[in-house]
Amino acid sequence: MADALFQKIDAALKTPEGKAASKKVNEVIMYEFPDSGKSFVMDLKQAKAYKGTVEDPACSFKMDEPVFLQLASGKADPMGLFMEGKIELDGDTDVAMKVGKVLKAVKM
Repeated sequence: MADALFQKIDAALKTPEGKAASKKVNEVIMYEFPDSGKSFVMDLKQAKAYKGTVEDPACSFKMDEPVFLQLASGKADPMGLFMEGKIELDGDTDVAMKVGKVLKAVKM
């Protein structure tokens, strides 16, 4: 599920709009999905997304894949999911708050 979405995010980040949105954040974000055991990186310094991990991301999100799919599609409120404990965040909250703007800019 998340594999296909991160491929789309990677392609979108390579567009002029994606590169412009990436530059506004210019950080590395990691997503961990305990339900599937997968991890992905959104490297906004390089305007790319890929399967894997990084040593020291600016922030890291941990959630189940269906929760991420709801977020990426705009069908769920990130703050509500965070308050419900469905999303865990480690790292810079300012960077985390900007991620939604990047996803909207690349029309995810």
